[in-house]
Amino acid sequence: MTEEEKSRIPFPSAKKKAFYEKYNHLTDSEVQKELLYYNQLKINKLERIRSNTSTLVWCLIVLPIILGFLLFVTGAMAL
Repeated sequence: MTEEEKSRIPFPSAKKKAFYEKYNHLTDSEVQKELLYYNQLKINKLERIRSNTSTLVWCLIVLPIILGFLLFVTGAMAL
């Protein structure tokens, strides 16, 4: 990118300017690899969240319902 092209890039915010300064030198292939890497990180985080949520649902909702039902049935049989 020439200096003239760089000067035409508008920077409405400091974050956008910092972004262009950080990633402007990358080729398309490098950018795609960066995107794949960050996408894989997000997928891994979401999978951990899904797993933890599933565990919480089982421990806090399903098991107490099952135990309550079993206690009710066995208590009714004792009478």
